[in-house]
Amino acid sequence: MTDLIRIVYISRATFPISAANDGIEPTVARILSTSRTNNRKNGLVGMLYYGDGCFFQCLEGETSKVQALYKTLLKDPRHKDLKVLASEPIKRLSFPDWSMKYVPVDGHMLRLLEEHGFETFDPYRFDHHLVERVMQLLQGVPDPTIPVVEARASAPARTVLAASAPLAETQQAAPDGSAKLSLAISTVALVISLIALTVALDLL
Repeated sequence: MTDLIRIVYISRATFPISAANDGIEPTVARILSTSRTNNRKNGLVGMLYYGDGCFFQCLEGETSKVQALYKTLLKDPRHKDLKVLASEPIKRLSFPDWSMKYVPVDGHMLRLLEEHGFETFDPYRFDHHLVERVMQLLQGVPDPTIPVVEARASAPARTVLAASAPLAETQQAAPDGSAKLSLAISTVALVISLIALTVALDLL
């Protein structure tokens, strides 16, 4: 059986904050794009939240690959003060569809922080209970940076949607051929009915 692990870690951004493009800070967007590409190659999945200069990230996959990635992250100059909040073995991936899911700052997170007495997103002060609450929230909030079809939470649902798209495209691309076939079948059925009616009348 594959040896799987999940780690949840936090860090502080070292880059100056720029105006968001399409709802996401430019440097964070580049980090997200690179993470998605590399994680697909290594069979890893993850979730990323960025708010108030802090990253909150979850990574899942084979233990050796997750540990290797974390060692690489320790050397990344774009963040500092890396701290692992949770590290545990898992039996299966929690979100197999996400090479790296991005969750933006939204009302859900702000309400959760307010509920626990936080005015800003400061994961360095989170206790175990709040870390679990944040994880649950991140899994439930949709990712606005990818198409809706890719944002489905379950693999079977995505498979069905992906498989149905080519069929729909085929039906739209060749409506004339389908119509002609239906017309031919209807014509043959009508001819057969007329022949049967003629034979029945002759027998009377």
